[in-house]
Amino acid sequence: MLRTTLISLLLSLSTSAMLAQDEMFNARNAYDEGEYESALIILTEFLEKGANPDALMLRADCLQKVGDYGMALSDYDKARVYGSKDDRLFLHRGICKSSMGQTDGAKLDLITYIEKNSEDPIGFYWMAAVEYLNADNKACQRYVDMALAMDSTYADAYYLRGANMADQGKNLQAMEAFQQSFEYNPKQHRAKLNVAVMLIEMGQFSNALEMLSELRLENIDFHGEVLYYRGEAFYLNHDLEGACMEWKEASDLGDADASINYKKLCMNKGEKPKFKRRSYGQF
Repeated sequence: MLRTTLISLLLSLSTSAMLAQDEMFNARNAYDEGEYESALIILTEFLEKGANPDALMLRADCLQKVGDYGMALSDYDKARVYGSKDDRLFLHRGICKSSMGQTDGAKLDLITYIEKNSEDPIGFYWMAAVEYLNADNKACQRYVDMALAMDSTYADAYYLRGANMADQGKNLQAMEAFQQSFEYNPKQHRAKLNVAVMLIEMGQFSNALEMLSELRLENIDFHGEVLYYRGEAFYLNHDLEGACMEWKEASDLGDADASINYKKLCMNKGEKPKFKRRSYGQF
């Protein structure tokens, strides 16, 4: 009798463990496919049965992806309390804190991750990103250089180097870094946009327009911005008709600066344009 009961208990535990593995597998697959909401549903139902550090961390990652940083931070903290041994918790929690503007806390977590993973460039990259947010250009550059010393093809690190250089007015060095970012990751279209913007500032309108024309053909989510800058290039090159065409199309796509310029210069005539504020940092 006792033996039968023990066997039944072991079978029940084995079945529960297999179901738990299936749920985590499905949640991980959904996360990897970018289906964060689906993963959140699976993980929340799974966690209703009891706390699990791996599930809490994965749910935190999902929450961070959908922009719910407060809830993500709560789950990272819970995962730590419930015994998570995954070093990436410090990395992901540090990134989350940086997104919330908690740069001091972010640095503490990232330093912990770096101490445990001193050969992983991603920790140094995110330290550079936090220093960039703190407007500490020297510290940002130091960490970017360390990341690139470990991985000379790290496209995001080149992008951050470009943004850091641009903020210091070092446009030629910034352009070189943005170009390297795009070479190592052809999907890093914002790097190409930034080069085009800098070409506009240098008065190289034809080269800028050529790059912006190439971007119009890409599958990007900032076509309005591209059209705005095409309008700016035409305007500065004394082609108001061309500028108005671009700003009208950009306005139709929801670009606020293009809407203002179209109204001021193309409808009301004679007013001064509002040039878009330059911003290069993106993480």
